[in-house]
Amino acid sequence: MTQFRGKFTNGLDKKGRCSVPASFRARLGGDALVLRRSVSPDHLYIEAWPVSQFDAASRDTNPLNPLSPAQDAEDYAYIVDVAEVTPDPDGRIILPRDFIDYAGLTDEVAFLGRLNWFELWQPAAAERRIEEARRAIATRAAAA
Repeated sequence: MTQFRGKFTNGLDKKGRCSVPASFRARLGGDALVLRRSVSPDHLYIEAWPVSQFDAASRDTNPLNPLSPAQDAEDYAYIVDVAEVTPDPDGRIILPRDFIDYAGLTDEVAFLGRLNWFELWQPAAAERRIEEARRAIATRAAAA
């Protein structure tokens, strides 16, 4: 299983190009990425899934069985509203402008490993999220 770990910050140029961290590229093994917007209303970032992981997690559908309203909404959010990108030989990807705007990215991107996938954040927002997670863990530990 591909596992992405750690936190890295790389530049983002005016054309929307950024370099995927070297350790993440090594784990991709040439696989393309499926990008999608975060589903959290509190945190705006981009999820990056290796195509093979994304495809393995996708459900098969039977065209003779209509989708439920929940499945239909999931298709629009998770399957239709995505972008597929392939790193170039130098490990760079081009982020779509609407994804850049959604995540509030400017000249840098924070890459956060999440085991099967990784996330692309505005660096200050990523730090706030990490600190928020640390506080939540400390609160749970203090209550135990």
